[in-house]
Amino acid sequence: MAPDQLFERLALVAGQGVLLFMLSRALFAWALQALASRNPRRRGGWLVLLVRLPGNLVHEISHALGFLVCGYRVRRLIPCIFDKAGAGACRPGRAWSPLAVPWLATGLAALAPLIVGSLVLYGVAQWMHLPLDEQSLSAATPGRSVLQGLYHALLALDYHSPRTWLFLYLAFTIGAELAPSSTDVRLGVPALLAVGALTVAVLLGVYQLAPDAPLRVAAIHQVTHGLAWMSRAFSCAIVTTAAVIVITFLPASMLRTARG
Repeated sequence: MAPDQLFERLALVAGQGVLLFMLSRALFAWALQALASRNPRRRGGWLVLLVRLPGNLVHEISHALGFLVCGYRVRRLIPCIFDKAGAGACRPGRAWSPLAVPWLATGLAALAPLIVGSLVLYGVAQWMHLPLDEQSLSAATPGRSVLQGLYHALLALDYHSPRTWLFLYLAFTIGAELAPSSTDVRLGVPALLAVGALTVAVLLGVYQLAPDAPLRVAAIHQVTHGLAWMSRAFSCAIVTTAAVIVITFLPASMLRTARG
């Protein structure tokens, strides 16, 4: 694969991540918060906490996996229903690896929900044999491919099946928790930029090797395979989250209007 093609795929996955972040924030801010209590002392209300619980567990477990992969133990993991602030929390412990870098681990763990949550949605869609795991987005026409994927997904779902509504609930609660919080974004961007720069530098170095060099062939194959896999998961999560936004937009609007 030529360098420009590989970097185009890398840019596509990065763009998918940004789009998924925006959709998740929109779902949380508009639909989920429409259920929130107007009494600030109730931390959004028990209904919101119960609805959030599956997605919040995925979110906090994602942070925990990020810390573990980056060389740190997890000292505490608190889901939203047991958190006084109603948000949930994950606190790292001592490093288990001598190579652990604190700021890098904190940053990558902060962004982990976007990746892990997408993989969970993709896996659940496959397990339930839903057509959402077959969606793919095009780098040439990203906007059109998103709308086409959304259109086909909404038509393909069997709304008479309880399995579909179970998945839509999971997509709602997980999709609303995919986006890292503002604090997570602030911590994660420097780490993401550092990893991105290192990845580009390594790939450019790999392309300096002979075309048939085993290291070059193996590295490009693994990176291409990983990007394709991640793109499929992001595509599924984008279409799923967008579908949930469409389905919940009107009920959330009516609920907000009724509450004044």
